[in-house]
Amino acid sequence: MRILNLISHLSKGGAERQFSYLAPELVRMGHKVDVAYLREGPARLELSGVTMHQLVAINNYDPYLLWQLVRLIRRIKPDIIHTWILQMDILGGIAARLSGTPWIFREPNSAMAYLPTWKNRLRVWVGSGASGIVSNSSGGVEYWETQLPYSCRYVVSNGLPVHEIDRIVAALPPGLTKQEAPIVLYVGRLIAHKNLKAFLESLSCVKQQQNVLGVLCGDGPQRAELEVLRHKLGLNADVHFTGHLPAASVWALMKKASVFVSLSAYEGCPNTVMEAMVCGCPLVISDIPAHREILDESCALFVDPSNIQQTADAILQILYNADASKGRALIAKQKTQEWSIAEMARNYERAYKELI
Repeated sequence: MRILNLISHLSKGGAERQFSYLAPELVRMGHKVDVAYLREGPARLELSGVTMHQLVAINNYDPYLLWQLVRLIRRIKPDIIHTWILQMDILGGIAARLSGTPWIFREPNSAMAYLPTWKNRLRVWVGSGASGIVSNSSGGVEYWETQLPYSCRYVVSNGLPVHEIDRIVAALPPGLTKQEAPIVLYVGRLIAHKNLKAFLESLSCVKQQQNVLGVLCGDGPQRAELEVLRHKLGLNADVHFTGHLPAASVWALMKKASVFVSLSAYEGCPNTVMEAMVCGCPLVISDIPAHREILDESCALFVDPSNIQQTADAILQILYNADASKGRALIAKQKTQEWSIAEMARNYERAYKELI
């Protein structure tokens, strides 16, 4: 089977990382895998055995992109096209329809991620011609049940290199050497729906009772605003921004951290929470369906992400009750053994074959 993947950037986002896990695994299973993309990120993804096709465009709205995609599809004649992220869902979906090629797109979010913008409405219209929709969470399926009730829908959870993560040794990244205070960690994009202002305000409350170091690992459009808030809260010495780190460094940091916090207003299948689970890091997470889908009270502390004091109390509860915290973390880690990349690839393979 020949599978053409269409993705905007080969960078450091969650969707891109999942693609980098899936594509080489499909190659190992004997399939021919291609990817067409616009740009690479600062750290090249490992895509062993995948045939690369870099597209040329002045910007994301360049109509020349559509012509290139149609020409590529007609030249390599894939059995199925798999699109990732909104831009390629739209352009790739149109190209697939023009060429008469079976096509699926991946849904990484739930309904709360989608405001009634023209881009999202266009995605739904183009998506009506898809052979199938693969969501990584039940929330994604529920969204498309309301948008395209007669579509063919699948749920395929994200995969993780669990054994690779297990081999990583706990370590601090540069700039955090000889850190003695407990680390309260966030990993992910610095964007509004992650509720990072509430995270910093919660750390300010925690600081009144316990010395901690808040670490935000990642980058995004909200970073400058968060750095200003750090200063206003008097947390300049107590909160550290690492920027983007390689995956291995993130996993090593998760194994050093005392608490992992995710206060997202919504998620699909939350990569970083899953990684923290594999690393055995105690969790404080927002009480949202995406988190409830993979966790319960036996293995995490749930909070209202808008309740600053409740979040601070949960962080302190983990710090003051080490045995109970380690017990919950162990239960969470046991759940992760089901999330192999091989199983994810087999589920995608099954969907591809049914849709073809």
